[in-house]
Amino acid sequence: MFKLNNKNQVVLTIDAENPMPPSADFVLQALDHSDFCDCFVLKADVLAAFKDADFVELVVAEKRNAHLEVAIADDKMSAKATLYCAYGGEMINLDQAKEQLSQSGLQKGIDDTQLESLLAQQFESLPGATHKKQIAKGHESQPGKDGYLEKHVTTLAERIREPKKQEDGSVDMRDFGKLASVKVGELLITQHFATLGHDGYDVVGEIIKAKPGKDCKLIAGDGAHINPKNPSQLLASIAGVPVDSNHGMRVDDVFTIADVNVKSGHIEFDGSIIITHNVEPGMKVTAKGDINVMGTVESAELSATGSIIIKQGCIGHQLKNEDTLSCVIDCKGELEVSHAQYTYLAGNNIKIQKQVSHCQLKAKNHIKIGSPDSRKGKLIGGKVLDCKTMECGEVGTEKGAPTQVYLGQSAFLLKEKADEVFEKMQSTNKLLEQLETDFDKALMVEDAEKQQELLIEISDQQAHCEKLIELLPAHAAKFEKAAHYITNFCTLEITNAMHPNVELKIFNKGFKAAREYPPLSAIIVKGKIDLAFKTT
Repeated sequence: MFKLNNKNQVVLTIDAENPMPPSADFVLQALDHSDFCDCFVLKADVLAAFKDADFVELVVAEKRNAHLEVAIADDKMSAKATLYCAYGGEMINLDQAKEQLSQSGLQKGIDDTQLESLLAQQFESLPGATHKKQIAKGHESQPGKDGYLEKHVTTLAERIREPKKQEDGSVDMRDFGKLASVKVGELLITQHFATLGHDGYDVVGEIIKAKPGKDCKLIAGDGAHINPKNPSQLLASIAGVPVDSNHGMRVDDVFTIADVNVKSGHIEFDGSIIITHNVEPGMKVTAKGDINVMGTVESAELSATGSIIIKQGCIGHQLKNEDTLSCVIDCKGELEVSHAQYTYLAGNNIKIQKQVSHCQLKAKNHIKIGSPDSRKGKLIGGKVLDCKTMECGEVGTEKGAPTQVYLGQSAFLLKEKADEVFEKMQSTNKLLEQLETDFDKALMVEDAEKQQELLIEISDQQAHCEKLIELLPAHAAKFEKAAHYITNFCTLEITNAMHPNVELKIFNKGFKAAREYPPLSAIIVKGKIDLAFKTT
């Protein structure tokens, strides 16, 4: 009744031996019980043909071989294969499957184990069954590691922050153990270079380039040098105390003294200074390195090129000029103090552990009042002359002590510099106009030699002015951009309360508190100070 032709089609032939079947259902049932029961039945064709029943041959089914279809993810990092099992045809083997995967564009990341597992489904599945499995996965690139500097010694600042523990577990706040010192030739820092990372790939074989790590610089400060035999090592050139510096470390000679008083006289030293007790009224301490005071500073003047750490407090008083205070602490680096009263404090960043009362503070960048584990630091009265950002628990007092907090004041200086550049541009333009007049006058000089000298001199001045006109706008824009950045970067964070009579100014925008405010953040938004209150 049924025969297989050379196209792998099952054909129903009507002849003398095989009369027309009574119905399409009869044909379909016969197929189901024939040797071709696993083939794909063309049921729609059979039903259509029996509407007229006018045929001699009818293709009623066909053999179909197993095959794979591949779906590659949009990001090309994975691919899934769908196995279509055979309808009476040939199963697909591993080599054939890989060839189909390749034709679909799949090149890398193929998991042979998953592919074999998928193909094995053919032995247990019904004809035409489908199975899906992820059979390929790309490999993400691995970014390179950033370079970093590995310190091998303890710096002076780190030592000061770690009081020595006694046998009973208590801490002696005046005993910091042995001085952190190094010998000549001692290894200070090892530079670890950035790595390139490892490239990845997607399933279609495209390479995913790895992002290389960022390199870090290693710069030898005073008293240190790069090892000529190993450029990744920083060595001590002198015996002394290691101090962190920009992109490296320096080694300072250290002067240690118990008290700075009338007996010791003023102290001025090219390296770092350690004062194990106190600095008494009227004394001056000046260092080209760091200053570390274990005790208190009273109505004294401390100045350092590096950082200043005062473990206890700073106490001063107002002088006849109320804007001048008797205690002055000024450094270019980091300034850390337990508490302060009637003291001028200036540094790159200022950290006050507890509170500041009636002081003047000026930081190039950040001021933080309050210890890291407590948000109860207080700013009581006085003035914050300038900083970019500030964090404090409580500003002002409930009774309304006058307190001023000024942020972003350095932008005024940048604006002034920009204005100076614009004035320079105007004066240069006027000079150019004058030089053009002078040039015309020089052309009228009858003495040829004198005329040539004048023309050369005027031409040189004109070239210089034209070069200035070309360069000055970029300088002005640079100052304007820096001022704009500072203004928009400034932020005041208050974690407990802001009390009445606190005057806040960010650049040239002002606000004065007439009542008590909850925790808040203050920034410049659309040209005015915006207070964002915190709910938690």
